[in-house]
Amino acid sequence: MTTSTHTASHTPIYEELVEEHGDILAEAREAAEHSQLTASQALDWSDLRRRE
Repeated sequence: MTTSTHTASHTPIYEELVEEHGDILAEAREAAEHSQLTASQALDWSDLRRRE
């Protein structure tokens, strides 16, 4: 049995799904980036330095 390591650059099934349902992967990436930024801001306590 031989397997090909060549990845097709044209993916009609994926393109069809994107047309039908939107680009869910891109939306998930954006949501993850937003969550990461929000968490980073929430955990940044650098502005709470002691004032003496």
